Amino acid sequence: MLTKILRRIIPALLLMTSPLAFADALDISLNNNAVAFAYDASAASLMPGNADIQIGALYNDSMNTLADLGLLVKADEGDATELTLAVGTRALVGMIKNYIPGTTQNVGAIVIGGELGYAFPAAKQLSVAFYYFAGPHITTFGDADRANQWGLHADYEVNTGTKVYVEYRETNFGITATGQTATLDSGTYLGIKLAF
Repeated sequence: MLTKILRRIIPALLLMTSPLAFADALDISLNNNAVAFAYDASAASLMPGNADIQIGALYNDSMNTLADLGLLVKADEGDATELTLAVGTRALVGMIKNYIPGTTQNVGAIVIGGELGYAFPAAKQLSVAFYYFAGPHITTFGDADRANQWGLHADYEVNTGTKVYVEYRETNFGITATGQTATLDSGTYLGIKLAF
């Protein structure tokens, strides 16, 4: 069932974001157990201000999968440009394999949250950020009744348009049938982000 939903949603999401093919970025990250891809595009053609649309996918060696689509709106930069704040929302759709042996949990959520970043004044190429998104029962569906996604990362800008980073990230869902939390994915990733 979830495969059918993903087959319909992902092409539609790609069509929706295809006119935004300027100020784009491709993000590839991996660790020993998982690989993730994300595509960022400016949302300037859809709304005023500094906002990005992101579409992404993740697969790990537990055969868990996650697809996401999000909108992140960045605050106007004041005098202190070292600190950045962004708020937004994401739609998450995923499958958790063998949380209960031999079963698949189909999960999804609309989550809201934000990101707080800091660029070091003495080394502008280096920055750190923390993000957190949460989905309560009312915006979580499938076999789940709540969702959380968070991460902490450090970026280094190698040159204009190329960043490398290390990030710890975690995505988990509360499973309705058991009342327990199932982790779809967690771990430390190495990544590269290419703007073009």
